[in-house]
Amino acid sequence: MFFIKQLLSETDLLDGQSAAHSIACISTSRPIYLVFDQESDYPIYVIRKLDDLSSLHSQKIHGRLYRLTGNLVPEPVGVYEHAGEIYDIQRGVKGAPWFQLKSKVRTEEARIYLENRMWETLRNFQTTICPANANEARNLKPHEELHKAYSAYRDTGNTPSANLAKIVDEAFNDLSSEPDTPAVPQHGDFCLNNLIIDTDHITVIDFEDFSITSMPLYDHFTLALSLPSCGDEPVNAANVFNLSAIVDAGQTLGIPEKVIRWHFLHHLLLRLGPWSTGEKRKPYRAWLKRVLDLFLAE
Repeated sequence: MFFIKQLLSETDLLDGQSAAHSIACISTSRPIYLVFDQESDYPIYVIRKLDDLSSLHSQKIHGRLYRLTGNLVPEPVGVYEHAGEIYDIQRGVKGAPWFQLKSKVRTEEARIYLENRMWETLRNFQTTICPANANEARNLKPHEELHKAYSAYRDTGNTPSANLAKIVDEAFNDLSSEPDTPAVPQHGDFCLNNLIIDTDHITVIDFEDFSITSMPLYDHFTLALSLPSCGDEPVNAANVFNLSAIVDAGQTLGIPEKVIRWHFLHHLLLRLGPWSTGEKRKPYRAWLKRVLDLFLAE
């Protein structure tokens, strides 16, 4: 990974001390390079290659979000070219990802405390990215959003059962009789894996799916399905729309409790559309299908 040190040396971001820094690589769908110095237990820089339209979109969204939210997201440093490749560099943040922390959450009290902090982070994130001026905000029609998600679900190759078609019709009719709802930009994948958790602060990362929808509560369901309290049992996941944190959020947004379950149906259909067709999400897609089946059976 000498090329990363060369890149940083060319940008003067290492202050001429490249020998005192180490680099680690996280192998995901796109390699992520973490740059450490000798004094910090968290990376001072995080580097990603910008090699397709998705990564370029994510980088631009990240910059806009930082201007709106401040330290709720990592600070962008800049975009740099090295050896014909383009790289996005951002400052590392203090804290650790969930997979490094979960073994330390050993009591029910600790779990509840941590989950409450995550709900608070989601509230703060969405509050800061929504238009401050009510006149600038737009509304959307939930039944139309449901119809679009259902169409994308079918277009992906899913064959709806007669029961699903019937319930979608019921949901469409219920939602069409409700007033328009505020459009709320959604992170798109606000889950445990995209939170860096420190003692007194949580940072939100990964904006590749930002604005996949503006249907309110989408991020709430994503977070709920990833929480330890949900677990791996689909039967528990199929009922997350009853969680008090989601009901309370719906009330704040003017969404009646009786139709929150239809927002959850929209969430499941959208996640089971093109979003989850890749090999990387194949296991999660299979799990979501079981959740949908249980939701329909109730």
